[in-house]
Amino acid sequence: MDNKSMHIPLTFTKKSLTKTEIVSARSLVDCGAGGIFMDTKFARLHQLPRTKLPKPIEVFNVDGTPNTQGLITEFTRIMITINGRTKRTRFLITGLGEEQIILGLPWLRKENPIIDWEMKTLTWKKSPITFPLKHPNSVPIRTKITTSQTLAQEHEEKKKEIPLEEQIPKYYHEYLDIFDKKTATRFPASRPFDHKIDLKPGFIPKIGKTYNLSPKETAELDDFLKENREKGYIRPSQSPQAAPFFFVSKKDGSLRPCQDYRYINEHTIRNAYPLPLISDLMDKLKNAKYFTKVDVRWGYNNVRIRKGDEWKAAFVTNRGL
Repeated sequence: MDNKSMHIPLTFTKKSLTKTEIVSARSLVDCGAGGIFMDTKFARLHQLPRTKLPKPIEVFNVDGTPNTQGLITEFTRIMITINGRTKRTRFLITGLGEEQIILGLPWLRKENPIIDWEMKTLTWKKSPITFPLKHPNSVPIRTKITTSQTLAQEHEEKKKEIPLEEQIPKYYHEYLDIFDKKTATRFPASRPFDHKIDLKPGFIPKIGKTYNLSPKETAELDDFLKENREKGYIRPSQSPQAAPFFFVSKKDGSLRPCQDYRYINEHTIRNAYPLPLISDLMDKLKNAKYFTKVDVRWGYNNVRIRKGDEWKAAFVTNRGL
């Protein structure tokens, strides 16, 4: 072990539908590593959500030999806390031997902590707290990535939204309103195909439980409630039936609001109209040369719930019903 690396403790929250668990981990801060890594076994042990990389990354050991895990093909994105500071961080998943996490040069550049390599201490610029760090015994692997791959990783974190006019060819600009996000947020008018929820005889209403939310999720919930009440999508309710509300992480690291409607789904009379057969649909494409795709913004929000059925779709949060 050289004097350019050391271990620090970190924690992250692992949540499921039934419990919330705070996990402690030991991370290696190493300016000789060209990426931000998590060990494959560690990610599997804690059942962390993993996402496929657009392009696999080749990894080598410090002696130049290929890593036994082969190419890096997945990453995970979680909220980690180090010395009281919480940040969403993306980890490339690969074999790290005895190490659980490696915070390499990209992390050091982005977070820019104050490190005393001689005293083995790390502080944040806005925090006066300093904590000592144990000197590691040995490191069986030092992972590195080429400069181009490091830049690609940083670019992924800094993607900016391209203006709509630049995304759509000029000869389609008369239809810009169809693609516009703001237009998609309007409250849909009532139509003959409004979504109806017909319940089976003997249905007993039930108020679902309220899930614990992290501070970040609570802030996200407040934004969600405010935005959707302003749009007219939701309103306060006194319904005897309410589904639990929680968040799941999306691929881009943002949070997706979810309602658990399993209970009411079990008591709903299903529409028996048959879906088209895949084989029939494929037969119709045999001689086709050109294909189009329809992607509707906020597809579910383009169909209203039938008047009188709204109470059946209520949900409960720690902010109320």
